[in-house]
Amino acid sequence: MSVYTTISNHQLEPFLRQYNVGELKQFTGIQAGITNTNYFVDTSTGRYVLTIVENESATDVEWFMQLLGFLHQSDIPCAEPLQTADGEYTGTLAGKPATLVHCLQGADKSAVSGEDCRQLGVQIARMHLACRNYRPYRANSRGLQWHLDTAARLHTKLTATENTLLDREIRFQRSATLDTLPRSVIHADLFRDNVLFDNNSISGIIDVYYACDGCMLYDIAIACNDWCRHPDSTIDKHREKALIEGYESVRRWHLSEKKAWDTAIRAAALRFWLSRLQDMHFPTGGEITHIKDPAIFQTILETAVN
Repeated sequence: MSVYTTISNHQLEPFLRQYNVGELKQFTGIQAGITNTNYFVDTSTGRYVLTIVENESATDVEWFMQLLGFLHQSDIPCAEPLQTADGEYTGTLAGKPATLVHCLQGADKSAVSGEDCRQLGVQIARMHLACRNYRPYRANSRGLQWHLDTAARLHTKLTATENTLLDREIRFQRSATLDTLPRSVIHADLFRDNVLFDNNSISGIIDVYYACDGCMLYDIAIACNDWCRHPDSTIDKHREKALIEGYESVRRWHLSEKKAWDTAIRAAALRFWLSRLQDMHFPTGGEITHIKDPAIFQTILETAVN
């Protein structure tokens, strides 16, 4: 959501005509986030969010938007994607895939309570149940091979201590059995800045561009590592308990999932430690950039193996 691709009125106006959203009034870059380019777009019919997708094909982006449409129809709180006159969700802008969705009410929270975590747990479980049989299948683009490739790319940028920790954690995760746990389509990026609240109730889950088929427990662990951690990376037991209880009020965990919780926490920490290291050492140029600190996930992994 940093602005990597800048656009002009001259480019945006014909793009918007495909969606029949009225006349363009103004548009503004959205600074939060790190992967794609996002703008608020105001027209004569309302406010929308325009996303220019930087690293996915139009075919992949169409899958994400079809999923978003499915979630919206399944009464999961998320933005409704708009279709072009040709019935497609994905257009082209500045030579890249681009989408338009209705702008939701609300904002993300930098500080969350136990009640916020409970609400999140409920919505994650509802999403998992709705998507258990969703097709077509989509593999995790940040899976094992990505871990191996990214670790190799980062090798010369990291300290000996960091490389030792990284190699040890990858070996551990290769021997783990998360892939045998219950699966569904998962969001795979449910950080606080991807959930909106309006009047202290969740009003929207956004940014589905890492969604894939995956282990449901892993999805909860990703959220826990962000929503239930203190700044020093220690766990807030009250928030963790609220997140899990909210989830289990809709879908109970299997015994195998309970046993694998610590492994899932480590898997989630490894994925985002790697991605933030990659963003830090190999940043993408842009008008606005927002690179997040990888240290919290390194600390989680260091604590886990000591």
